[in-house]
Amino acid sequence: MQYGLYRTGVQSRLSRRDALWTGCGSMVWMAFATGASIAPPDGPQSFLTSVIAVDDGRTVRLADGRRIVMPHILPPGPDRHSPMEDTTPIRQSAQALADLVLGYELRVDLDPIAQDRYGRLRAKLSVDDQDIAAQQARNGWVRAFPEPDANQDTVIPLLTAEAEGRTTGKGFWESGFFQVYTADSYSTGTDRFEIVSGRAKRVTRIGDRDHLEFGEDWRTDFTAGLDRSLRKSFDPDAMIGKSIELRGWIRNWNGPFMEITEPTQISQL
Repeated sequence: MQYGLYRTGVQSRLSRRDALWTGCGSMVWMAFATGASIAPPDGPQSFLTSVIAVDDGRTVRLADGRRIVMPHILPPGPDRHSPMEDTTPIRQSAQALADLVLGYELRVDLDPIAQDRYGRLRAKLSVDDQDIAAQQARNGWVRAFPEPDANQDTVIPLLTAEAEGRTTGKGFWESGFFQVYTADSYSTGTDRFEIVSGRAKRVTRIGDRDHLEFGEDWRTDFTAGLDRSLRKSFDPDAMIGKSIELRGWIRNWNGPFMEITEPTQISQL
C-alpha cells in the first residue's frame, strides 16, 4: 500500500506540504510502472538526478519510474501483522523528506547491495554534500536501523544523527511517537521495531545465541538473543548489570524477544 506521494511541478515549495495524496497512490504507481526498468544502472555506481515523487520517509521516485530507498533508516509504518489505524506519522515523515529533496539535484551513490527484493535501488542520497538519510534522522523523522552485514562506517553516522534528534527533541521524539522503552516493563507489543534500554540480569547460552535476560522469568520477560558472531565485538557476560540500549524487531517468543545480529544494534550507555 502506498501511504503518501508528493510530486514536483504541482505546487510551490511553500505549499508542497499540502500536496500529499492519500487516495490515488495505486493509480499513480500503475502509470509509472508501465514504462521503466527497475534494474540497477549498468554504468557508474554514482550519478546525479532529480526526484519527482516521495513515497515515504526513506523512498523516492525518479522520472523514469525507478524507486530509490535509503538503507539503514526506518520511517513510521504498520506493524508486520497489524494495520496502522492512524497513518499521520507516515505522511509527516514523507513530508519532511519531500522538503529535503523535491526541486533539488541529488547525488545517488548505490549501496554495495544495489537493489532490494522489491526492485528498489538501495542508495545514499545527498544534496549539496548533505546526507539526506542522516538529516531525516537528525530531524527526528526516522530511526537508525542497522541492516544485516551493515558497514559500521555507514551506520554510525546515522546513529549519531538520530542521537542529536533525540537529545534536542526533534520530530517524533518531541511528539512521543518515537520512544526508548524500558526492558523490565516492556509491554508495547511485538512484530515491530523499537529501541529498548535496561540492565541484563543474566546470560543464557542456547544454540547459536547468547540470550540476555532482563527479567526474572524468561518465559514472559524481555529477552535479547545475540548471534554468537557478536562475541568478536564484545563479551556478552560483561554486559550483565550494565545499562545498555538495543534496537531491532521485537517478536513474541516466550515474551517479547529481540534478535541482535549486528554490533551497531546494541550499545552501552
